[in-house]
Amino acid sequence: MMDLKWKRLGAAALLGALLIAGACDSREENGTLTADTETGLASAEAETAVAVGASTSTSEPVSPDVSVETNKPGEAKLPLPERLRAELDDEPIPQEQFADWLRSRAEQDNPGDYPVNVIRADLDGDGFKREWATVVYESRLVENVESRYAYGIVAALQDGKYEWHSFVFPEEDYGRASILDTGDLNGDGKPEIVWTSLGIGAHTSTFTYTVSGWDEGKLVTRPGAAIVPSVSEAGIRDGKLSISGGLIDSAGAGPWQREYDDTYTIADGALKRESRVFSEASTPYHRLLDGLWAEADGEAEKAIRHYTAAISMKAESYRDFAFIFNRDWVEGGKMEDEEKKFEEVVQRFAGFRKERLQAKLQGENEENACAAAKKKSGYETSWLAYLNAPAGYANPVWSNETVCSAIEERF
Repeated sequence: MMDLKWKRLGAAALLGALLIAGACDSREENGTLTADTETGLASAEAETAVAVGASTSTSEPVSPDVSVETNKPGEAKLPLPERLRAELDDEPIPQEQFADWLRSRAEQDNPGDYPVNVIRADLDGDGFKREWATVVYESRLVENVESRYAYGIVAALQDGKYEWHSFVFPEEDYGRASILDTGDLNGDGKPEIVWTSLGIGAHTSTFTYTVSGWDEGKLVTRPGAAIVPSVSEAGIRDGKLSISGGLIDSAGAGPWQREYDDTYTIADGALKRESRVFSEASTPYHRLLDGLWAEADGEAEKAIRHYTAAISMKAESYRDFAFIFNRDWVEGGKMEDEEKKFEEVVQRFAGFRKERLQAKLQGENEENACAAAKKKSGYETSWLAYLNAPAGYANPVWSNETVCSAIEERF
C-alpha cells in the first residue's frame, strides 16, 4: 500500500509537469464559455454594424510601476495595451471585424505561440454583445532585463466609440494567463469574467483565479482570489465558480493530502469560498480536517457533524501514511503503539473543537469558548506532539496559541 501511495505522489508530480505544458489552455477551445469566442467570421447577431474610430479609456494606466522601453532616442515604447488603444484611435474598426483586428494585432507582439482568444459577451446586460475580452502578451526590455507580461483587456462599444480597459497580471506565467469562463456569479443577471494565471514553483503549479465585472460603464475587479495547486478541472457551474484539485506535487508536502472541490461565489461584492469538500476520509485525522475546513467556511453544523464522526472513527490502517515520531520520518505501520496514541489524541482534539464551536454557537466569545472547551475536554499540551505528527508541510501546525484558531492554507 505504501508503494501505491508513493506512486500516486509520483503521478501527481507528472501531472504537474503536464499542467505546465497545457492544463491552462483556454476553456474557449472546449466550448465551455457562455460568451461567444470570436473566430474572425462575422457574428450572426441582430445588431447593426457600426464603423468606429476614436476610443476612450476610463481605466488606470496598465502598468504604472513598469519602466518604459526605449525604442528610439527620445521615444518611449508604451505597454502593449496602450499601443493597441492608440492605434484604435487612428483606425476605424467595424464591430464585426474588431475581434480579428485585436487578435491579429496582438499576435504581432506575441513573444511565443501563446493563444490570443477573444470572447464576445454582453457584460453590461443591455441585451447586445458589444463587449470583447482577451489576454495579450509581450516581452519588454526594462532596465536592460527582458521580462514577459500578460494583460487582461476588455473593450466595450459605447456611443460609437470603444471604451478600453486593461490590467497587468502580477506574473506573466509564460503564456498561461487566460480567460477561464464567463457567467453570472452574483445573481444580477450580468456575467462576470473569470481570469486565471498559472504560477510555476519548484515542485508544484499553483493556479490563481480572479473575477471582474462590469459596473457603471467600467471594468471592476472583485476583491478576493481563489488560489489552488494542481487544478484538474475548473469552470462556472450553476452560478458558482467550481475548482477541483489541491494536491501539492512535492514529497515534502506529505502523503496525507487529498484532492478537494472548492466552490466560490460573489458575496458582498467579493469573491469568497463557499465550501470545500474533500475526497473520502479514511482516518479520524482526515475527518477532523473536514470539520476544520467546514468551520472555516462558516458551515458550523457541517463542522459539528465531522467532529462527531472523528471522535468515534477508527482507521483501518496507517500503512499508506507517514509520521514524525521523535523527530524521525516513520512509515505508517512501523510504530503501532505511537499510532494508537496519535489516533486517541486526534479523537480527543475533535471533541475539543466540537465543544468550542458549540459554546460559540451559544453566544460565548472566542476566549471563553476556548477556555471552557479546554477544561471540558481535558486538553493537555502533550497533545501537540501527536497533532503535529502527520509528516509533510501541507498539514496544519498546532501550538498552545493556535489550538482554537481557524485552519489556513499551507502551500
